[in-house]
Amino acid sequence: MRWPFQILLVIVILGLSILAVWPHVPAIKKEANLLCLAWQNARSSEPEETAPQVAAEDREREAPRRQILAPPTISSAEPDPTPIDDPFILDTRKRAQEDPEAAMQWLQSQNSGSERLRGMLEVVALWAADDSQSALLWLESNAQGLARLETLSSGVELWAESNPTDAAAWIDGMANDGSKVAAAKSLAAKWAQTQPAEASAWVSGLPTGPLRDEASAALADAWVRVDAQSAAIWAFSEAEFNGNTGLLESTIQTFTKQSPEGAETFLRDMAKVRNAPSVLANHVIARAEQDPAATAEWLANMSPSDPIYSTEYTNELMQVWAESDSIAASEWLSQQPSGTQRDAAIYGFSQSIQRYEPAAAAAWANTIDNPESRMARLTDSVRIWAQSDAEAAKEWVNNAELEPAVRQILSRNNYFALEGFEIPVIRLED
Repeated sequence: MRWPFQILLVIVILGLSILAVWPHVPAIKKEANLLCLAWQNARSSEPEETAPQVAAEDREREAPRRQILAPPTISSAEPDPTPIDDPFILDTRKRAQEDPEAAMQWLQSQNSGSERLRGMLEVVALWAADDSQSALLWLESNAQGLARLETLSSGVELWAESNPTDAAAWIDGMANDGSKVAAAKSLAAKWAQTQPAEASAWVSGLPTGPLRDEASAALADAWVRVDAQSAAIWAFSEAEFNGNTGLLESTIQTFTKQSPEGAETFLRDMAKVRNAPSVLANHVIARAEQDPAATAEWLANMSPSDPIYSTEYTNELMQVWAESDSIAASEWLSQQPSGTQRDAAIYGFSQSIQRYEPAAAAAWANTIDNPESRMARLTDSVRIWAQSDAEAAKEWVNNAELEPAVRQILSRNNYFALEGFEIPVIRLED
């Protein structure tokens, strides 16, 4: 019985030992892994540290000795950590957490400038997050100047994130001045990002005037980046019922840059209801700014019966194209067939290069087929040229291949005096 008893005793002792060590097994494993990793690192670096000197001497004998420039010394000292927040902002935040109104009063007593504005924005962020209405009421009554506008806008944006309807009601009760405009713009832009239908309904209910115009522009600018089609429809309704065509023009321009084909489809539908050449011109300008050659091809292939067709759009195209690449624009222009569309394109091209190449502007103007358009562009071109270089303009008029009647008209008008450049009313039969 002795041996079985001893074996049983050993098993019991081992079991108790395992139970005692078991809670520490994860820590032991972690230490073992760290020890193993350290040993591997030591072994991987050992050959470099204990490389035999004989091998190095053999390499020196095999290769010719060369002078190697020493690498720049790199300091092992770590740079001093730069504090994330400066003391002024830290102090401002502390004061704002204790009493935001007192913090605002303290900031008002500080020197005016960017520091005070930064501090007020910090207080607004903390105060408005807790009680937007109280923060904005204080700002409306106490803040002044740039700080008033900036902090009001910041506070309204924060309030709009949680309760835009209450923020709108609060703005409606504000005094009708620049601060109300700034607050309305901030709310409209922020609200449009999450609830554009509600935001547009609020803006549409504002009284006609600068407040509504500014809020509408801010709303459309934010909305068109989220949903260009819906923003364009709303802008169209504003143009149709309130006469705000400028809002529709800017919205279409942004819409076109996002999706030329989508904007074109919208404009075709719009053309069935409203004729708005300026809006269509903005569409052409936006397309030309992105790809003038493709825009030129698009216009050239457009049928005169197309509801959005106009010969004047090539004028807009060439003014944009000539600014970015006058050589490519002139090459395309020289290949176009005669007609009203080419005349409009030449007119726009000549206008665009007037400041840089007045002689070329006048020469191009002289190639316009329509006599009245040619005379109008020529007289304007020579008049502007004569203001900066009267002698060069006069020499061009005397030597260029002009019709005798055109040369006579240009020569007898007082373009080449040093002052008094009035635009005359010119008729070719004079």
